[in-house]
Amino acid sequence: MHKRAIRKIGNTPTPLIFAICIVLAGALLWWQGSIRQIISAIGDADVRWLLVAAPIYVASVWLLCLRWHLLVQMAQGWSDLPRASEAFLTSVVINYAAPVGLAVPSRAALTKRALGLDPGATGSIALWEIGADVLVLGAGSVLWLLVADGSTTAVGHELSNSAGQYAKWGAVGLAVVVLALVWLLRSPEQRRRFIRLAHRILLAPKERPREALLSLAVTVVYWIVQGVVLAILVHAMHVETTFEFVLGLTSIPILVGMLSPIPGGAVVREALMYVVARLAGVPGGPVVAAAVIYRIALFGAIPLLYLIVRWWISHRAHGHPNLPETGSPA
Repeated sequence: MHKRAIRKIGNTPTPLIFAICIVLAGALLWWQGSIRQIISAIGDADVRWLLVAAPIYVASVWLLCLRWHLLVQMAQGWSDLPRASEAFLTSVVINYAAPVGLAVPSRAALTKRALGLDPGATGSIALWEIGADVLVLGAGSVLWLLVADGSTTAVGHELSNSAGQYAKWGAVGLAVVVLALVWLLRSPEQRRRFIRLAHRILLAPKERPREALLSLAVTVVYWIVQGVVLAILVHAMHVETTFEFVLGLTSIPILVGMLSPIPGGAVVREALMYVVARLAGVPGGPVVAAAVIYRIALFGAIPLLYLIVRWWISHRAHGHPNLPETGSPA
């Protein structure tokens, strides 16, 4: 089913994919009540601070496009920034609009179509993008757990409430991975190819350490900027912030939500943000409202950046010399 869906994506113009997914994602957010939540949250906020946060947030999403471009360079030696950005931005929208499990392969398919990636390069980008986020957010989480009194107990209690769902979805995910590996590695030749591919993916940063380090540096800057954005949003909700509080908001809740096997990790993220707020001695409601604004703000930033990227692609005189002759569908 997923293979057929990916083939259809490969034959569909990227702007059309983007427009369809924006509509589907908007309808899904309305059905979930997220749009009503954000309207209510904005009504309680100081709009002046929201306007301050908006351009900073848009610029931070552009950093993710730059990181994707650097990871493509790391994986295959060259990239084209506007084409890589178009594939990345479209995949983010697919992540919200598509069934679970389609977002990652669709991102790979879009980037492969735009830049001619092989399976090894595609796997390297996917793995090390997640790896960079886990490394930076993990370091921030450890620091917050060390400096915030009562953090370990509070976080442990919150996670224990979802332990059953974690176990269930984790078991499902593990079973899918095991079955996929059994099917993929059913012959000696397939096993040898898999080992070669895994070796290439795991050692990709060693081949081009400059690009790998630059992508990690961009990741660090991105998460620092996210801390600034969240601090401004919380301030807009009339809540005072401290370094320890903002560190807590931008580390373990986002990391756990990102790695959560439970569909809709944002719910887990916001529950942990509430825990962080209570530990900091501030009201949890306004902080969760700020988190809702932060989550939905992506749907303002992505279309704006996408229009800029499409304008860039359509108005430049020449693309990268290594681009496939056919390019990606216009």
